[in-house]
Amino acid sequence: MREVYTLIDATFMIIDAHNHYFKIKDFKRVLFKNMDDAGVDKVVLSGLGVGEFGNNEDVEVLMKEYPDRVIGLAALFPGRMPYSAVDDFYSRGFKGLKLYYPTKNYDDDGFMPYYQKAEDYGMPILFHTGVCSATPEDRELGTTSAYMKVAYLDKIARKFPKLRIQAAHLGDPDFLEAFRISQYNPNMWLDLSGGAIFTKVQALHEYLNIRIWPEKLVWGADSISEDPKEYQRLLFTWETLISDIGIHGEQWEEVFYVNAAKIYGVKF
Repeated sequence: MREVYTLIDATFMIIDAHNHYFKIKDFKRVLFKNMDDAGVDKVVLSGLGVGEFGNNEDVEVLMKEYPDRVIGLAALFPGRMPYSAVDDFYSRGFKGLKLYYPTKNYDDDGFMPYYQKAEDYGMPILFHTGVCSATPEDRELGTTSAYMKVAYLDKIARKFPKLRIQAAHLGDPDFLEAFRISQYNPNMWLDLSGGAIFTKVQALHEYLNIRIWPEKLVWGADSISEDPKEYQRLLFTWETLISDIGIHGEQWEEVFYVNAAKIYGVKF
């Protein structure tokens, strides 16, 4: 396989492994304009139904209309939804789950039936990990980042070895903990989405090929903009920065395509 020195010249598919349905005017047009201009082929999309985010029904419509471009995840709030919600989401065609706003730690024994069902159905789970952004619903939901630490995924990954797990935002700010847990769990990957890009890159640089390897990383935008060039700039920023720290050439294919394809069952 030839070396690829810029994603513009890439011969492989690019997957945005973490993005959301946003309640903005003409979202569908903006999303696909972003993707087309940035050269992104597929997007893993979820809605949360709070703040600026659309809901599961919004995602469902889009994933069924554009199955070749949208990999739809159903938002599930552990402790706030019945276990049967997983059955319902699977029957509706969602390819995986996005977990957020748990009422206890992610690895609480009471949440295990969610994960058992997801493993049985072959539905990957994208967990929000680390500190979460604020929404108007936080007071009512009793939101706390303390329940969503990346360390809580260790027990889940070990107990359900066939469950494919994606930890969002590198567990920000617990980067080293995220690296170590993914290192020992072959069914767990980390995504590069979210802010504080330079902080994330510094952590990657410090531990690259010691505690974290390219085959454990997936790229995600986790944002949408009325200006499609912002999406392009974000992709280019990650392309440039990870190249500077030693992830380049064929390893890009792992970060921007192969690893996400493994998680979500996209055929090579």
